[in-house]
Amino acid sequence: MAFYGSYLHSVDDKGRVAVPAKFRETLLGGVVTKGPGFALVMYPPSYWEKLVGERDYSDVADPDYREYLFHFFSSSQQINWDAQGRLLLAPQLRDHAELSRNVVFVGLNQAVEVYSEDHFGERAQRVAPDAWERIRSHAAAVIGQGSAPTAEPGFGG
Repeated sequence: MAFYGSYLHSVDDKGRVAVPAKFRETLLGGVVTKGPGFALVMYPPSYWEKLVGERDYSDVADPDYREYLFHFFSSSQQINWDAQGRLLLAPQLRDHAELSRNVVFVGLNQAVEVYSEDHFGERAQRVAPDAWERIRSHAAAVIGQGSAPTAEPGFGG
């Protein structure tokens, strides 16, 4: 299933948030972890297993890669919810994304990003035509390579 669309939900005082009904079945048993910037990323189980298989640990690996693995895995939490479809987000995940009251779930094909309403608003600003073309060209090149994008100047990396 491809995830798409954006959905506004509220976090309660205990740190629980209702996962959009449209996403629940596919995400159940998956993983939520810290993402880039102020995002959380939710992965369905099948996609999480693919990612895990591509991220081998080695104590002699590049220090930046080990640092990435540390942050990627140490903050990960399995996705499960109560009878009302609410996920209890760990405090370190809520802190990372600066989640307080309203959150936005954003479907991004194989994954779902979660933002505070404020950070979503910043991210969702209109993109100038020249910037859009630069981003589109970069995405086309990445797709042609068949790999995940790497940070380049101007891409927040």
